[in-house]
Amino acid sequence: MRGRSARRGGYRRPLAVLLYAAFVGLLLASYVAPLQQILESRSRIPELRQELRAAEAENAAYRRQIGELSTPEGIERAARERYGMVRPGEKVYILPDAEDGDGRP
Repeated sequence: MRGRSARRGGYRRPLAVLLYAAFVGLLLASYVAPLQQILESRSRIPELRQELRAAEAENAAYRRQIGELSTPEGIERAARERYGMVRPGEKVYILPDAEDGDGRP
């Protein structure tokens, strides 16, 4: 009888070690994907900071444009440039476009 219980105990220990090793292996494998995602995210930080700086510069330009268009002079300038509007009594001279771009016909 003693031989049988010794054998059973002998099988339990390697089985427990094997199950523990499998559990640890699965646990480590479950950390691979999140760790990989963290590393990829860290590598994108400089690129995203550059995009943020570009967006902030664009927003600053839009704010300046809003400030300019909030004044009567800015509205008048935009109306003249964009829509070709003139004040009453002003004369408008329309010149033909230059063929080669240097101002000569």
